[in-house]
Parts: sequence; structure tokens; C-alpha cells
Amino acid sequence: MSEQVHIRVGESRHEKWVNHAEAEYDGNMSKLIRSAVEKEISGAGDNASEGAQTVEPNGRIDDILNGVEDNGSALEAIQDRLENMHDTMLSQGGLPDKVFSDVYGHLPVVKEGFEDADKGAIAVEFGATAGEIAEKAGISELEASRALVQLYYEDEYSGVQMLMTEGFDAPRYWLEVRQ
Repeated sequence: MSEQVHIRVGESRHEKWVNHAEAEYDGNMSKLIRSAVEKEISGAGDNASEGAQTVEPNGRIDDILNGVEDNGSALEAIQDRLENMHDTMLSQGGLPDKVFSDVYGHLPVVKEGFEDADKGAIAVEFGATAGEIAEKAGISELEASRALVQLYYEDEYSGVQMLMTEGFDAPRYWLEVRQ
């Protein structure tokens, strides 16, 4: 019964292998690998006349260089993941999703009659400050304020409303829900 062997290599090494497999083995990577392993086992690849790699006490130079390339590829992947995390944090204002859902879930809801109503009257009767919403949600007022501002400016949360008037010491927020 035949067994499968999986090998993980860096991009530059993989590219070299693919190019060699295309040139010498009709593009068959498995044939290339089988041939290389058989040559290694038989010792056929060890003569200097073939342009064998220079040997150092700690291993072959090419192996070391390829290891460095593999490490470089791994570092690039880590850097990409960190950049994605950074972008996500920026897009969410650095707040976890739970904070947004808690704040959104504790917004006072106005279900009908708001289309022609005075926003000031709605804010007075139904609106809540970031501090009031934070208290209900069990989070800090700063977190609630940041989440509310983002929710207000997000298109997908178009029902979130905010109004600041002279009579209020802080903006008041509410959620308009169309039925």
C-alpha cells in the first residue's frame, strides 16, 4: 500500500522545485521528489563533480538558506495576519463585537410614528445618553460612547439616531425600527 508524504516549503523553494519538475519531469512534482530521495539514499548526489552543495559543519548551505527563506515566508504570513488584525481593530474602533452588540441591544427603540415626528421630541421622550446605555449594558461610558458613534455612522445600522440639543448635556441616542 502506498503512503502519502506532505512537505511544507517556502515560496521560493517551491518555485524552484516546480520549475525543475517542469523542465526534467514533465511537471510531475511527485517524480521529482521520488528521484531526489532515491539519489539521497543511494548517495548518488554526493559527488562534487555534479556541483553538489558546499557542506558546513552545521549542514548544507542551501539547506540553511532555504530554512532562512522558509522562516522569512512564515514571518511574512505572521505580518499579514497582524495587519489583518490591525485593520479589523481599526474598522471596529478597537472594540470587541460584544460591546457593539451590547450597546445596540440597549438602545431605546422607537417603533412607529417617527417619520414625521420632531427629532427633538423623540430625543427627549425616548433617547438615552451614552452613560445611561453603558449602565444598562454593564460597560464603561467611554466604550459605549465609542460604539454609539460608530453605530451611528455605519450604513448597516441606519436606524441608530442621535441628537444633541441645547437642553442636553450629552447627545441622546435611540433606534428607529420600521415595521
